[in-house]
This record gives sequence, C-alpha cells and structure tokens, in this order.
Amino acid sequence: MQDEWKLDISLASNSAFSKLQKNYSREYASCFNNLDKIKGLLEDGHQPIKLDHNPGFFRSEGKGVYRIGQTGVVSAKETRLYVFPDEGEKVIYVLGIGTKESQKSDINDAHKSVKALKK
Repeated sequence: MQDEWKLDISLASNSAFSKLQKNYSREYASCFNNLDKIKGLLEDGHQPIKLDHNPGFFRSEGKGVYRIGQTGVVSAKETRLYVFPDEGEKVIYVLGIGTKESQKSDINDAHKSVKALKK
C-alpha cells in the first residue's frame, strides 16, 4: 500500500442516497463494495485513468468523473455511484448515486460538482 485515500461524501445528496438504499439495498451495497475495491487499487498505486473499464464496473464519464456500477446482484436494477478521484489530494469524492433512468442528469450534476471543486 502506497498512500491511503480518503473518502469525502460532503457533496452527495443524502436524500438520493437514502431513497436508493431503501428501494435497492442490494445494489446500493454492491456499489459501495466496489468503491472499496477501487479505493484499494488506488492505494496500491493504480491511476484512475488506467482502471477505466478494468475492472468492468468502473468507467469514465469524462471531466474526471467515474461511475461505479453494481456487480453480482441477481435481477439487479442498474445502479451507478458517481465519484471523482482527486489524485493530488488522495481523496475520492462521492458525488451521487442513481439508476439508468437518471443517468444523464446524474452525470451532468457530477460534472458541475467537479468543476466547482476545481475552482
């Protein structure tokens, strides 16, 4: 392990997370388990850009935003956790969570959050 990465959930909407956890608890748990896996890979020295699509649940949405999908959940609702790994600060900002139906607005909101963080 090289550097410990921290998680920052201050930008996430509590209501969106609570609603998704209530309605899709298995998918919610899977996304956060996969976040832990990504955190471990980053702590082992991997760069986010090199992790894109490998593992398959981690994918770039552009502008520094990545989505983490659920895995291993039978008959799952397609769920995505949006994050911004800040390599300089060693912080993974959790930006939002949603389903396939809210994907477009979730990505737009995540991009706005990253833009504000970079100012």
